[in-house]
Amino acid sequence: MFDRESRSIWHSLTGEPVLGPLVGSGKELELLPLTVTTWGEWTTEHPDTVTIAFNTGFQRPYVKPGDPGAAYNTYFSEERLMFPVFDLNPLLSPKTSVYALRAAGESKAYPIDVVTEERVINDLFSSMGIVVVGDPDARSARVYKRGDRTFRPGSDARTLLDEEDREWRVAEEQLEPPAGSGEVALERVPGHQAFWFGWTNFYPETELYVPVG
Repeated sequence: MFDRESRSIWHSLTGEPVLGPLVGSGKELELLPLTVTTWGEWTTEHPDTVTIAFNTGFQRPYVKPGDPGAAYNTYFSEERLMFPVFDLNPLLSPKTSVYALRAAGESKAYPIDVVTEERVINDLFSSMGIVVVGDPDARSARVYKRGDRTFRPGSDARTLLDEEDREWRVAEEQLEPPAGSGEVALERVPGHQAFWFGWTNFYPETELYVPVG
């Protein structure tokens, strides 16, 4: 990423400047929650959304992966890497998509295939109780602090049930508590969705989530 003010280039996984006058300054970008979703789900939640026109004047077609002519369509569907990689962690295939967390010098990765199959994962990360919520349609994940609660899947990808069978809503900024429960909304935990080879080259000591049993 490039900023025009300082003319520095920033690394998208570490949030640190890697080229330009801010290198070595100690500055680091704030990590924010990530949303990967489908157009249908997004417009249901945000019906007034506007989007870029398909006719941009450039040759690159803005179409979904899988459609002929989609940017990087071939690259996403094959094992070949575009550039040299220092080390390939053998625990997963290099282009396995993972949702990854980092905090206090720790990191942990959750394979998207596992997350979307299990749908709800109650876990611990950096001494913090978290719940990882998978969205099978969008092939993505959201993570929230859960304290000492234990959740399981609700009736759809946007609802969770707690140990008392109360329904919580999966929102972008927080887990919204049952109406009238007096419970406090649960904060979302920011993270990255990345290829395994990219994540582990910058966080080689990352822990990999493995399903129980």
